[in-house]
Amino acid sequence: MLKVEQILEKRYQLKTKLGENAGRQTWLAQDLDRSVDQPVIVKLLAFNPQMHWDEVKLFEREALVLKHLHHPQIPQYQNYFSIAQQTGEGLPWFGLVQEYLPGNSLQQLLDQGKGFSEKQVRKIATSVLEILIYLHELSPPVFHRDIKPSNLILGHDRQIYLVDFGAVQDQAKAEGVTFTVVGTSGYTPPEQFWGRAVPASDLYALGATLIHLLTSIAPADLPQHQMRIQFADQVNLSLHFNHWLEKLTEPAAERRYHSARQALEALQSGDSYSHFSTKASQPASYKYLAGLFLVQLLILSFGASIILPNFLQSTKRSINTEPAFYVNSMNRAQQAYFVEESTFADSLEDLELELVTDTMTYHYSTSATESVVFNYGVSQQNTLKSYIGGVFVIPATEFGGSEDELTTIAILCQANYPGNVQPQKPTYKQGKLACGSGTSYVSGY
Repeated sequence: MLKVEQILEKRYQLKTKLGENAGRQTWLAQDLDRSVDQPVIVKLLAFNPQMHWDEVKLFEREALVLKHLHHPQIPQYQNYFSIAQQTGEGLPWFGLVQEYLPGNSLQQLLDQGKGFSEKQVRKIATSVLEILIYLHELSPPVFHRDIKPSNLILGHDRQIYLVDFGAVQDQAKAEGVTFTVVGTSGYTPPEQFWGRAVPASDLYALGATLIHLLTSIAPADLPQHQMRIQFADQVNLSLHFNHWLEKLTEPAAERRYHSARQALEALQSGDSYSHFSTKASQPASYKYLAGLFLVQLLILSFGASIILPNFLQSTKRSINTEPAFYVNSMNRAQQAYFVEESTFADSLEDLELELVTDTMTYHYSTSATESVVFNYGVSQQNTLKSYIGGVFVIPATEFGGSEDELTTIAILCQANYPGNVQPQKPTYKQGKLACGSGTSYVSGY
């Protein structure tokens, strides 16, 4: 039996057992070869005849990969060893020694009842994405495959650390090899269940983790619709961050951000979606993309005078923010329509959003030309502000695209004062979006 104060490899004195599960033990230990009193983490795996050999391979892979990683927010590898059967429980053990990072896992903080604000979660997202940029841009790239709150440590220095590389995949060995399916339910993207991990797989796990932090509900316990995690009604987020999380957790890997660097740039720039580009050889279905907003918009069809107040209360949004959500949805649907048709829709019916254009509070409309479309949510009451969205067609070269492509860029603006007045149109000049006179910026992408 392994026990407190036992010394392994004539060097590592076991101090505190931190965890035990199915032949695995994790200990806080003292490295007796060091002159300073600096604890280490010793992870131990007992091999027995009933164990699948894959577990040993994953343990060895963790040691091998960790040995070659050098990042300030990843625990540093220190040693790997095996110990004889007579040492503990009559079984051979494999040991991995790594740097000890004082702090608490985000799961521990959740279990203690801690809540996380949008600002805090954005900071966590930035830290993890910076780690993933390092891992994914190694040659060959390394995929963690098990990002979740228990594998993220908030250190005493207030830094976020990524730990537990037991599920890691080294892409150098990935080609033509059948992998053990690893991951944790709720955080694991669909493609990973088929043994295929890509950079976007870690992004999905990160997105599910961030949703857990924001809602205090494990993603596996949240409702799903068409395999998408339904979290918006549990939190009160900025429109941009809500869209960013939705894109991060798209069920289809190709619809997520393609890289951690792209996701970080989108988070920092306020670009919640990639720019829509259009090419004759690359059509897309605007009906599918516009359908992402259908569930939210259908509520209006039941009559705003009866249903809308209760709906707004349940979604934790004020009545004055709902039109911003709908006008932004119209922007997104117009962008999707342009991808397929190479033009904008000149009526809301063409967008198939099932949007009631006139309610007791707002009138919704759209006005399109070949190069720009304006989407309106005009207040019908003197106490509410109006909204206007603009989607402009521009050369894709302005965003690093090819010369034969066009892309769209959008903006959402709010009237500065309440009243039944159609707001001034936004503009796009010399690479800059701007709200019209008497309105202020809400979001752009």
